[in-house]
Amino acid sequence: MNTPSHSEKGFKYAIIAVVCFMLFLLFKVLAAREIISIDTYTYGGGFLMILVVIASLIGFFFSIRGLKDPNSMKKTIGIVVNAILIVLFVITTIVNAIDFSNSFS
Repeated sequence: MNTPSHSEKGFKYAIIAVVCFMLFLLFKVLAAREIISIDTYTYGGGFLMILVVIASLIGFFFSIRGLKDPNSMKKTIGIVVNAILIVLFVITTIVNAIDFSNSFS
């Protein structure tokens, strides 16, 4: 039995992160149309975003470890998707911190 390479693991975590992000967007649409309650959206969306961050961090770790693997489409997609999701998380965190600090000014 072959063990998956680091690039393949990074790709799988990227797919998990994208699926969780799509589910978050679905929750957002359902909450906007008042199909689900705001409480359900808040807790479910928060949980899904935590999963996105964790999956993208783990996926990025595996993708970086797989840089020495042979070039493939999965390797490229894994690195790009995980990096984009991490950058989005960092930017969101910075913007929220700036908004928080400005609320006391």
